[in-house]
Amino acid sequence: MTTGAPARYDCEHRCSQTLLGGPVRCLLVTTAICALLGASAAPAQAAEQDRLNAYRVATGSVGAMVTTRDGDAVAGWGSGRTAVLTGVAPDEHTRFRVGSQTKMFVATVLLQLVDEGRLDLDAPIEQVLPGVVRGPGIDPNAITVRHLLEHRSGIPDYLGFVGGDYLQTAVLLLNPTWQITPPTPQRLVDEGTGKGAQFAPGQGGAYSNTGYTVLGMLVEKLTGQDLRTAIKERVLDRVGMPSTFLPAPGQKALPAPASHGYLSVGGMAFADVTGYEPTVWGAAGGLVSTGEDLTAFLNALFSGELVSPTLLAQMRDVAPGPGLPNYGLGLQRYSTDCGQVWGHSGQIAGYTTLTVGDGERAVSIAINNTPVVADSAAASQAQRDLVNHALCG
Repeated sequence: MTTGAPARYDCEHRCSQTLLGGPVRCLLVTTAICALLGASAAPAQAAEQDRLNAYRVATGSVGAMVTTRDGDAVAGWGSGRTAVLTGVAPDEHTRFRVGSQTKMFVATVLLQLVDEGRLDLDAPIEQVLPGVVRGPGIDPNAITVRHLLEHRSGIPDYLGFVGGDYLQTAVLLLNPTWQITPPTPQRLVDEGTGKGAQFAPGQGGAYSNTGYTVLGMLVEKLTGQDLRTAIKERVLDRVGMPSTFLPAPGQKALPAPASHGYLSVGGMAFADVTGYEPTVWGAAGGLVSTGEDLTAFLNALFSGELVSPTLLAQMRDVAPGPGLPNYGLGLQRYSTDCGQVWGHSGQIAGYTTLTVGDGERAVSIAINNTPVVADSAAASQAQRDLVNHALCG
């Protein structure tokens, strides 16, 4: 949807649904209403476009998109292009890799299994998934499912970059053999656990993609399905998210409409990494989606369509203690000008994303870029402006 489209949609919808005076009267009334709505909506839409443009420029991205949802009403804006030379303006229908927003979906499926009486959040991981977690100083009998969901297990991140181990990051992300022979989840887990425990379970907090890889394996064991199918049947089909999927090993292409993903330095894209092997991210960050679908998911989750009210409250319940003060069970807490909202951010090769909401309204923001050098202060402010306008305006 391009700038101006939300106002046109609203006035046409109003005519067809509430002004039932016959074709001629409807046409006349529609013309007048559309003129008024278009005039009043244009400044607001122009301001939203300016905010998105500022975010794209600050991040040095080829393209940026924002999708807003208020109940069932959805609007999208795009800035820049989906590809350097051949792309078009992105919008709410454009697919992109969501990165760590995937964790919200894995957590949702696991909590559904808790609701069904098939899993205890405080069960040791060795009890429910024996033999998977092993490494120096790591006791799988002391690590619970809840610890993994909250990033309080003490298991290091296999990608390394969260803890500042950039050599580990480079070794894994630039490993050419994984682009030919995709790594198994167990291989990814072993990369993380092999570095030993960071702290005793529950005694600290450190973001760990390894932990969510373990949780993805747990979903597969308990459901008897691969993670892709479990997420599709339990979340995507129930909410109505036709553009979203978790890629299979070797499924590198993004079906159109989709945005290419780039690495950049100082606003100059130097590598197109759209076709990166998705299983390197897996349960921790492999999902592909759109702004329209992601905002629908958050509204459905917060309205109680996917998990029970008791477990939804626990998803939002931030665990006390050091480390990650704003992380619950698969959800992150954010502060806005009008209060707290929940959702998740994501960063993956070529994409940086965020989706947050309050239950009625939601906003999803994405750029087709992993900035190596960017104006981080300006980017953070521009992102805050987009969120505040969508949720507090």
